[in-house]
Amino acid sequence: MKKHHPSQLLWLRRAAVKGSSLPVNARRWVYIKTAIGALAIIWTLVTLVLVISPTRFESKWTLILPGAGAGALVNLDSIGQATSTNSSPYASSAIDPRENYKALSMSSVLINAAAKTIKIPNYKMGKPKLKLPNQTGLMQFTISGPSAEGAQEKAWAHYHSLQALLSRLRDDETQQRENGVKVGLDGFASKVSQSQDKILSFQSQIGLVSLDQFKELALTIERLRHNRVNMVSKLQGVIASQKMLEMHLSLNAKQAADLLKLKNDQLYQQLLVIYTQATTTLAEYSGRYGKKHPQVMTQKHQQNALFQALKKRCKILLGYQDDVLMLKLSADDIDGRAQLMRQLISLNTEAEGLNQEIKSLTTQIAAWDTRLEDSNDDAAKLEDLHREHQLATAVFTSAIAKLDIGKADIYSAYPLIQLLAPPSLPEKPNKLSTVLALLGGIISSIFCLAGLSILWVRKPILQKILMT
Repeated sequence: MKKHHPSQLLWLRRAAVKGSSLPVNARRWVYIKTAIGALAIIWTLVTLVLVISPTRFESKWTLILPGAGAGALVNLDSIGQATSTNSSPYASSAIDPRENYKALSMSSVLINAAAKTIKIPNYKMGKPKLKLPNQTGLMQFTISGPSAEGAQEKAWAHYHSLQALLSRLRDDETQQRENGVKVGLDGFASKVSQSQDKILSFQSQIGLVSLDQFKELALTIERLRHNRVNMVSKLQGVIASQKMLEMHLSLNAKQAADLLKLKNDQLYQQLLVIYTQATTTLAEYSGRYGKKHPQVMTQKHQQNALFQALKKRCKILLGYQDDVLMLKLSADDIDGRAQLMRQLISLNTEAEGLNQEIKSLTTQIAAWDTRLEDSNDDAAKLEDLHREHQLATAVFTSAIAKLDIGKADIYSAYPLIQLLAPPSLPEKPNKLSTVLALLGGIISSIFCLAGLSILWVRKPILQKILMT
C-alpha cells in the first residue's frame, strides 16, 4: 500500500483547520447561499417526484383455507373396500400450505395469466402484496392500479387466475395419480383372468363344477345313509311281525302261499269238502259199529280214495305233496286263517322289498363314498383356486373403486381456498408515496443544514484539539 508523506497532507490539514481566508461576513454569505442552493435542489427533486409519480389505488381481498378434513370409506361386500381421505391442510406442522400458495401467487406464470385476462402488458400487472397473519388460515392480498376500477379489475384477474392455476394443477395431479393406478390395474386384471382360466380348466378336467357340488355329494351320502337306517329299522319291524304270524299259524310264508294256492283251486276245495264229510261219516260209523263192519270198511276206503285224490291234486298244483300241510287247510275257514296267511305273505313280500332296497342303498353308498374320497383332493384344489380368484377380484375391484373415489379427492395436494372478502373498490388513492417524498425532503433538509452548521463551527473546535 502506498504511504503518503506528511508534507503531502499539510494542505488538507490547513484547509480543515484554518479554512478560507475570507472575512466572517463573507463566509456567512457563502454558507447562506450554499444552504439555499442545497434546499432548492432537495425540494425541487421532491416536487418532481410528487409531480411525476402517478396516482395509485389499492384493491384488497382476503382468501381463507378451511382447516377441516373429510373422508369416505366404501365397503364392497365379500369383495373389498376403498378409502378416500381429505386430510386437513394444517395436519403437518412442517409445511404451511399458505407458503405454497404464496409462491404460486407471486409466480410469473400466474401474473402473466392475470395480465392476459385483462389484456394489459405483463409489466403493468405487477405483483400483489401478501400478508399471512399468524395462527390463522387467512391470506390478505393487496394490489395497486392506476384507477380504482383498474386496481379492482387486476385483483379479480389475479384471483380468477389463481383459481384456474389451482384447478389445472389439481387436474394434472389427479391425472398422474390415475395413470399410476391404471398401470397397476392392468396387472390386477391379468391376474383375475389367469385365475378364472385356471378354475375353468380344472373344472372341465375333473368334472367338479363347484364346491357346492362337492358339498351336495357329501349331503347325498348322508341322506342315503339316513334312508338306509330307516329302512333297516322298518325291515326289523316287518320281520318281527312276520315271525309272530308264522308262530301263530305254524307256517312259513312259502307254506302259506301254497295253502292259499290250494284253497283257491275249486277242484281241490270240492275234494276237501267231500273228504271232510267222509271223515266225519267214518268217525260216526266207527263210534256206532265195529272196525270190521261193512259200512265202516266202505267209508274208510272212500276216505282213502279221496285223500289220494287230494294228494294227486296237490302235487299237480304245488309240484310236491305234503300230507301235514294239506290237512292244515280247512274247508270253511271259520277262524280266518286265510286272511292271516295273506297278511303273512304280504309281510314277507314287504321284507323282501325292503331287503332289496337296503342292498341297493348299500351299493350306492359305497359308490358315493368312493367318489367322495376321490374328490377330496380335487375339492381342496378347487377351493384354493377359488380363493386365489376371489383375492385377485378383491384387489382388482378395490383398485377400480379407489380410482373412482380418487377422482373426488381433488383437494389432497392443493387444499380448498375460499374468497373471504372480495376485491375492494378503493374510494381514494394511496398517499404513501407523497408522504414518503415529503418525509425524505424534510430529513434531507435537516441533514443539509446540520452539515453546514458543523462546517461553520468546526474551526475553533479543531484548532483547540490540534493545538493541545
